[in-house]
Amino acid sequence: MSGATKVIGTGPGAWFSHLGESIVAMERGYRSAFRQHRLRTILLTGLIALGLIYPLLDNYFLSGFSRNVFPLPLPDPTVMTFMTIFAIMAVGLNIVVGFAGLLDLGYVAFYAIGAYVAAFLSSPHWAALGLNLTFMSHVGPGAQGIHLPFWIILPLAVVVVATAGALLGAPTLRLRGDYLAIVTLGFGEIVPLVFKNLSSITISFNLGPINIAVANVNLTGGVQGVNPIDPPFLPFFNVLFDSRSGPLAVYFGIVMLGVAVVVARNLQFSRIGRAWMAIREDETAAAMMGVNTVRTKLLAFALGASFAGVAGAFQAAYLGATTSDFFAFSTSILVLIMIILGGIGNIWGVILGAVTLTYVNATLLPYLGQRVQDSALGLPNPAQYNFLVYGLVLLFMMRFRPQGFLPDRQREAELSVAGLAEAETALGMPVDLDNVSVAPPGQDETGAESREAETIEEARDL
Repeated sequence: MSGATKVIGTGPGAWFSHLGESIVAMERGYRSAFRQHRLRTILLTGLIALGLIYPLLDNYFLSGFSRNVFPLPLPDPTVMTFMTIFAIMAVGLNIVVGFAGLLDLGYVAFYAIGAYVAAFLSSPHWAALGLNLTFMSHVGPGAQGIHLPFWIILPLAVVVVATAGALLGAPTLRLRGDYLAIVTLGFGEIVPLVFKNLSSITISFNLGPINIAVANVNLTGGVQGVNPIDPPFLPFFNVLFDSRSGPLAVYFGIVMLGVAVVVARNLQFSRIGRAWMAIREDETAAAMMGVNTVRTKLLAFALGASFAGVAGAFQAAYLGATTSDFFAFSTSILVLIMIILGGIGNIWGVILGAVTLTYVNATLLPYLGQRVQDSALGLPNPAQYNFLVYGLVLLFMMRFRPQGFLPDRQREAELSVAGLAEAETALGMPVDLDNVSVAPPGQDETGAESREAETIEEARDL
């Protein structure tokens, strides 16, 4: 065996070993990125640094200045926490749409399932059925209902939601494009309605000596939802990460987002990540090259859904309540817009898109609406036309920067001449853009060498 040969292990141990090696190699990767894309790396580093210090600046200085001196459109801790929640969802949807090329319009369903998993396992909801269990929870023994710590609920939410993603992907394996989008859209509409309507269930079941009868059981809380829900709790420090914890919940969300980024980047550069991208480019060619498209697409649905489950569980625990009204179809569209604006396929791009759109939706538009109302000009409130604003921004982006804010290098090369030049330079190839700006001889449709018009019969003869 040569010295350059590296033995690749299998199983969870090998995966965690690779994860550790990837974290150690981050410094080397940063230096390489700084050499190749200096301005882009500096801007991204500045944004990350600002995101880390801004919660403290807001808590100790900016929020008081905005309240008492001059109102500014600054996000509060709740908005910042939801920035991390939507960023986790955007990273997960990017696996499905950006890596695997599968259009999912029902992503909000997994968000809802994750939220209700947290609600069922950390609230007094089941006390009416006599189900009482408290294990390592800050509420103390003797509490009504089921109360598990968030650290146990989180992996359970991942398993449940990933299973739901696989169940959604199984019957849609033969569907592509618009048909897949329609099926996922239906799934996204069905799940919140199920949670909304399972508020009065009557079941009568008889099988020999087995007799099960329940009447008017409230399984999901109906329109009112489930509340209160236990917040995430840090043992030994007695710290709660709820809506009253200020910047603590923001940093908790940043930690969860960091874990999501590490997992997504490892998936992107793994064998399964390359298989996803092969399916995205050409599923038939990928199958011919030996890619198991059935398993690969199921993994895309399951793993992408698990990120939404984490975000949903965190949202429910942070707010202390959940209801089906939180999970409208517009949320799926909003997350999809985030990854389109940020840059499909680029993890940092979709995070930037999530932070930007959450800020615009929850802070900037309400701020502008308040200023319009204070001016007494009779102008419409811009906060009521948020999706109109998103549509105009999308039109502008599709015209002037279709690849998004921070696009994936391959997608940028596909959508711009500058991106193609950059990709060829990075690969050490001579930059040749003739195939972009000049048509091959005899194939120009508009210039002096344009082909003569062909009739249908002539084309058929060819």
